Amino acid sequence: MSTTIEFDLDRFIRTSGRVDLSEVEWHRVRERPLIPEEIRVVRYMMDIESHTVIFLRDLLATHAAFDPDVTAFLSCWNYEEYWHGEAFSRLLGEAGVPVAPDPSEVVLHDVAYPTRRKRVYSIRRALGVSGSLGRLGTLIGSAISDREFIAIPMTWGMVNELTTARAYRRMVETTDNVTLAQILRAIGKQERRHFAFYKAQATHRLRISGRARTLVRFTMDHLWEPVGTGVRPQEDTDFTVCYSFNDAPGVAELREMDAVIAALPGLEGTTYLQRAARAAAARSSLAFGRERPRMGAGTPAASNASAGQSRGRTRVPSRVSMTSSPIAASSSRSRSLSG
Repeated sequence: MSTTIEFDLDRFIRTSGRVDLSEVEWHRVRERPLIPEEIRVVRYMMDIESHTVIFLRDLLATHAAFDPDVTAFLSCWNYEEYWHGEAFSRLLGEAGVPVAPDPSEVVLHDVAYPTRRKRVYSIRRALGVSGSLGRLGTLIGSAISDREFIAIPMTWGMVNELTTARAYRRMVETTDNVTLAQILRAIGKQERRHFAFYKAQATHRLRISGRARTLVRFTMDHLWEPVGTGVRPQEDTDFTVCYSFNDAPGVAELREMDAVIAALPGLEGTTYLQRAARAAAARSSLAFGRERPRMGAGTPAASNASAGQSRGRTRVPSRVSMTSSPIAASSSRSRSLSG
């Protein structure tokens, strides 16, 4: 299938590896300090990239585990995503940003991996019942839809990898921090390859199966939310979405990405990203497409960003999305990371 779907899977596997940060100028990270908005978004990115193994766990319990091409890709994808999370963790450490729930933890170039153990543990434990229900929903969906189920996580993954790569590119365009921009460029190269695989797989599976088109359209219409929804509080997801795309250039990006998604067989006329961004802006009391969120230096929100804290306890919506495997249903529960 790797040749049928026009993706060189063999080359990807042979060249896959830890993100290359050899050109990153770590000593310049404090020349132009990270602003509070960037700290909050980078912390969110770190958390979601570090959560990839949980997404993989759920996906491998489905029919996706029977496909050698898919599992070969996912094995490398998970490894690369792990190092994305560690790259962001090191960035925050080198920048001197304390991160809850252990603000005293020092993360520099020579520390032992993995880092942020307490934070990772806290986030995964906080999923609680909703995480279990999500796995159950995924298993049931896979059992009912048989092998056509794979088209769902492939499409879901394509959308999330596309938005992630574009969000990283937008931050490169807007940040004054040289080190952050260098890290994002390095990670972005791998994210674009991930997107290419998911897009090739989704296109192929949707083209050959009307049932797959029906399943994917229903799932995306009713369950998809921006990457990280449910893993972190809703307000953090909304902030990241709005900081990345809630201005004129960002809306142009959303339209371009929606056009890519709508070009998939069965998803004609969809505008998932613009819809999600409008909802995030509304919840954040921002005019859609006109203003990026800001955090004043003296506000509690800014202080929490510097300390790596969530702002209070936030209700998470019942539809929780994942990087490449949708959770069919989950119960709402409040969750936060104290510290």
